[in-house]
Amino acid sequence: MATADESRRALAAFNELPPSAQLTYVWEQGYYLAARPAGAVGLVRVYQVGAFFVEIHFPNPSDFEILRAFHDPVYLQPYLDQIDLAGLLS
Repeated sequence: MATADESRRALAAFNELPPSAQLTYVWEQGYYLAARPAGAVGLVRVYQVGAFFVEIHFPNPSDFEILRAFHDPVYLQPYLDQIDLAGLLS
């Protein structure tokens, strides 16, 4: 398990990447958790990437914007009703 310092460095390194490299990193290293609607047609997806999370906004299927990368699980609140914890509790 990564130490807090290692996690902060990984998040800082991720934030320094250009958006296209961030997206590639999420696709290769991330684990999809959930999605929520964003506006009339958009979608925001959240991924776990190692010790941090990344939200990606897709205003349409061919466009994206990295909204934020974060450690604090408080930002997962909009997704909690979609994440099934049953497997973890049994």
